[in-house]
Amino acid sequence: MSKYISRNTHLVAVSAVALTLSAVAPASASVGKLLWEDNFDSFNNEIWNVDIGDGCDQGICGWGNQELQWYHSDNVSITDISGEPGNRGLLIEARKENIGSKAFSSGKIHSKSKLSVQYGMVETRMKVSSVDTGLWPAIWMLGTSTASWPAKGEIDIMEMGQSEQARIDAGFPNADIDSYTGSNLIFYSDAACNSANPTCAASVAWQTDNAHLSTMPLTDRFVTYRLYWTDTTIRFTVEDQGIEYAMFDQPFTISEESDEFQAPFYLLMNLAVGGNFTDAKMNHQVTAPLPGKMVVDYVRVYEYNGMGEVKVGNSSDPEQGTFGVFTDLTQTDNKLTAGVDSDIYVWNQNSISQGNIAPFEGEQVIAWDYRPNQWFGGGIQARQPSNMSAFAEGELRFRIKIPANVAFKVGISDTYTNENWLTFPANETKYGLVRNGEWAQAVIPVSELAGPLIALQSLKSHFSILSVDGQIPKSPFSMAIDDIIWTGGGASTTPDSDNDGVSDELDQCPNTAPGTQVDANGCAVVSAEYGITQLNTQSVQFYVNTSDWADVHYQINGGVQQNVRMTQNSGRNELVIDGLKVGDEVSYWFTYLKSGGAVDTAQQSFMISPATWM
Repeated sequence: MSKYISRNTHLVAVSAVALTLSAVAPASASVGKLLWEDNFDSFNNEIWNVDIGDGCDQGICGWGNQELQWYHSDNVSITDISGEPGNRGLLIEARKENIGSKAFSSGKIHSKSKLSVQYGMVETRMKVSSVDTGLWPAIWMLGTSTASWPAKGEIDIMEMGQSEQARIDAGFPNADIDSYTGSNLIFYSDAACNSANPTCAASVAWQTDNAHLSTMPLTDRFVTYRLYWTDTTIRFTVEDQGIEYAMFDQPFTISEESDEFQAPFYLLMNLAVGGNFTDAKMNHQVTAPLPGKMVVDYVRVYEYNGMGEVKVGNSSDPEQGTFGVFTDLTQTDNKLTAGVDSDIYVWNQNSISQGNIAPFEGEQVIAWDYRPNQWFGGGIQARQPSNMSAFAEGELRFRIKIPANVAFKVGISDTYTNENWLTFPANETKYGLVRNGEWAQAVIPVSELAGPLIALQSLKSHFSILSVDGQIPKSPFSMAIDDIIWTGGGASTTPDSDNDGVSDELDQCPNTAPGTQVDANGCAVVSAEYGITQLNTQSVQFYVNTSDWADVHYQINGGVQQNVRMTQNSGRNELVIDGLKVGDEVSYWFTYLKSGGAVDTAQQSFMISPATWM
């Protein structure tokens, strides 16, 4: 049995720690066919977005680096390339002008939600004017992951304008700034966490030789930069005066800790003015000649060592049928798996710790213990956005075990920062959730769950739970959540004629009425005086609803009969047996005490199913 608990990873500002790069010699490297290119003969709005402003509207004023410029669309254009008749390129221009709240303007473009790259050789040919002090040209990439920075990963293909201290730390004291260029990788690392680096950002360029120092200025001439990226290594190069130089001594080896780099990324190009990366923290410290110019001739993506993929447009196909958010046994057309393509977050670690409630089904459960007088909250977040548009008329179903006197909210969120919440009051049945402190199921129409703002085509969190303001629990309690699924997403690849969540192949009670709760065999769950409940593919629970004694008599596959006194638990007798497998037949009957004396029930049979009930 596994219980999930995770720290909050809301990460923002940049800091870094030193890391040791693994020594990996390039294998028989092979650059393959061209997968995609933009030669910037015109500006393609279907590929590129233009950023506007100083980042404050995105919660990162100064773009997270105390930059001094205001990005504007007027600073981005297509231009003829001087000395190359018929050739055109992207021009980003930095100017000295008051705009917004800034003294400088410049340009930035990116391909977020329009184009993504995973693996391959990325090549760009570009030139910049003198960076001196204050200009910071960059061509880089960010992960398409729903995680916050740096957990989504950052790939800096080229950067110029580094501070004097950064050049010294890299082993290049007194290096001419216009002859110096570098690369970097940034990702989340527990080893990087400290009071000075609360984001836990690990930078491979930190106090490391990550650069190339040319024998002549790299400015006012075209230079070619390359990223070589596979599922195991990353390396950067610069072609200077016809010779290709490696930025780092050895390629970076992608590990489990840095698996951000085993997912798609989108492209960014910008010419920043000032900021933490440079030696210009204030306007008067900018000495670079303005207007400053960054011209990009092209960006191309090739196969590399047989790897490489470019996706144009929405990179996620619509999910359909039944979609599992957190479930082991429920049949789904597709599902998330915690730790693989989703993560479980706890937002207030002071209020929540790992609990011990057994799963409702399967082997996994989200089990938490609550410490009183504090808000609580957490959720399941997909690592890549999900297209759930086919579920607009569907339902979210989940199982929860939580005290009846605890009010809570359930919600979802999209990649555009929209979120919507629905309240489950204490001691009140809502969306079918019976509040008796035992495992129960809620069924929420997606139309209500999404509200008017949620973009189902780009969903980030498929299920979150949160305490209700003004109703913070004052006593400790345990809770658990399991079997979270979305249903009603159109045609399913698994036939289920009566839509009860059990496939036709396994359904022993076809044509169940809509809305009926069913067991693992697709049969209606009846609130009986006694019976059997399948917990998972290895366990069942016998029960008799009486406050007196009760015995169960059972056989597995016609074997030796077992006669066991059941355990009394709050007016109910229970017994769990384990070690079963799918297809096992359990025959059973009960003897128990009623007001008129002992009663023997009729013998019944139950078969262990691979499915679970809805």
